[in-house]
Amino acid sequence: MYLRKQSRFNEFLSSVDGINSNTLAVRLKEMEKGKLITKKILSKTPLRIEYALTNKGSDLIPVLEQMAAFSLKHEPQIYFDKKTRSFQEVCGRNPASL
Repeated sequence: MYLRKQSRFNEFLSSVDGINSNTLAVRLKEMEKGKLITKKILSKTPLRIEYALTNKGSDLIPVLEQMAAFSLKHEPQIYFDKKTRSFQEVCGRNPASL
């Protein structure tokens, strides 16, 4: 949501490799219940819903970015070529400070 600027269900579904619609729906409901995101119904027919980060969700960004930077540095097997990458290389900027 934050890095890729998606806000709709189908955008999330197409951007996350290997996730099915049921799993995504559950995760979005969990984040909404935890007050990390809000859900806004744009239209009922066809159903169009937009999700947005709450202030609480935005407060997690630096933590998640630092975790991603750690994984990119120390777990190169997440890439097929097994090469490490920096957060800067992947995201085009440095992670937010804590």
